Amino acid sequence: MLARILDTPRQPQRRSRRTAARVAGAVVLGALFAGGATAAIGAYNAPTAPFEALPANGDAFVCATANLQRMGDAASTAGESPVDACRRSWSRIFGDEAPNHLYPCVKAEDASPSPGASASPSSTQWNGLIYVLDGQQFKNAPETCGSVGMLVAPTVD
Repeated sequence: MLARILDTPRQPQRRSRRTAARVAGAVVLGALFAGGATAAIGAYNAPTAPFEALPANGDAFVCATANLQRMGDAASTAGESPVDACRRSWSRIFGDEAPNHLYPCVKAEDASPSPGASASPSSTQWNGLIYVLDGQQFKNAPETCGSVGMLVAPTVD
């Protein structure tokens, strides 16, 4: 009799509707939370960097597609800004038409303070390069630069 009981196949337990509803609710909340966090990160508005962030040489710039996926060099003519040089050279570098929105950004390098010294704002070092980024996604400099962890390059009048 025990062998017959053990050989009898069992029916799988069914989930209650309440458990299924909880699981579905948790999945929906997780998706909403992840989407909100992504939007908050992407919408970071970067401040404008100080003038010492600009490279000493006006030719120290690169053109870059969104999210820095591809980069290329462009030569500027006398009096031409990095943005204008990238716009002019975009099709040669990347093989497609230049976007309507290009923004100059700079990258701060973390300065390592000496042991025992505290870090100060004046200890920030700059990598000496202007990145001209495709800003089609955000259409403004603070969000475009902030999306890649950079600051907006200061403008020189």
